[in-house]
Amino acid sequence: MNKKINICFVLPRYVNHPIGGYKIVFEYANKFVQHGNKVSILFLNYESLKKRNIPNFLRRILINSFTRIEPSWFKLDPKIKKVSLTQKNWKSKLENPDIVIATGATTVKYTNDLFPNIKKGYLIQELETAFMSKDSLFKTYNYSGFINITISKWLFNLVKRHTNNPTYYVQNAIDLNIYKIFNSIKERNIFSVGMLYHEAPYKGTKYALEAIKVLKNKYPQLHVKMFGAYPPPNNLPNWVEYTQNATQDQTVDIYNSVSIFLNSPIKEGFGLTGLEAMACGATLVSTDYMGVKEYAINNKNALLSPIKDSKKLAENVSILIENNAQRIKLAENGYNSAQNFSWVNAYTKMKKIISDSD
Repeated sequence: MNKKINICFVLPRYVNHPIGGYKIVFEYANKFVQHGNKVSILFLNYESLKKRNIPNFLRRILINSFTRIEPSWFKLDPKIKKVSLTQKNWKSKLENPDIVIATGATTVKYTNDLFPNIKKGYLIQELETAFMSKDSLFKTYNYSGFINITISKWLFNLVKRHTNNPTYYVQNAIDLNIYKIFNSIKERNIFSVGMLYHEAPYKGTKYALEAIKVLKNKYPQLHVKMFGAYPPPNNLPNWVEYTQNATQDQTVDIYNSVSIFLNSPIKEGFGLTGLEAMACGATLVSTDYMGVKEYAINNKNALLSPIKDSKKLAENVSILIENNAQRIKLAENGYNSAQNFSWVNAYTKMKKIISDSD
């Protein structure tokens, strides 16, 4: 475990706004370099700025520049080398990796082709059928010479059914030094609700929006704090406070300022926001999608309801508004549950898998 390694993560492109899957990769990159390993991140950037009507040479210059600047929304350790595939002699700029980790379905073939003679891994964070058919996706689990690393039990079981490649489970983590309670759970405004806004249909935001409209009619005092990477939806009422491209510090402040966090995905590999909110003392009201089962148990540390059911989401929020003692109990249990998701555990397990898979 003390052996130092050179690791390279492969991401599809640079991004200038928060994305959960990128956040996990960046956290791992930070942890590896902070433990004395050498870390590179290769951004493929094939699709970056393609919609812009600009010459290819200028596009390449801009991509290389943005790759150096981003992620502005995450504190990436400066010792990590960021490289774009559009740079000349890009491979020589990497930290001579011992292992290369594909981080999504669209990066697997590139990782395989670009690094034919290096040990390879595949960090599987979602059932990525939005990008390809299920058959094509399952083929990505079977590339020769790869080890698969899944972030949740349900993904581990699914991947194992579709491959004979070595497959491991490393539960996602959050930084418990950042995601913590600043404001007393007991003293929070019972009518304050937080939520994430996302335009992708599988995130189920429409059901949360339907739920808060019902709740506002029932409780005129209701105030919602919403954040997301997109411009706010049209006709957002003034009782919804929206923060676009919220920094990590801003999301922690939001989690700490609300009594209830409303989470409504249809499907998701894990779902970081729900766990982050719990660690900050907000009571979680969520749909019972597969990923949330990693950390949420109905009536023990959260209230869960069927997916696509805005009525039940609203009912569960009402239960907590009407019963403050239950809200406090679930929030305290949620906070205690979140303490099991430290980066110490995740990094230790990931390092062992990578080191032992020679």
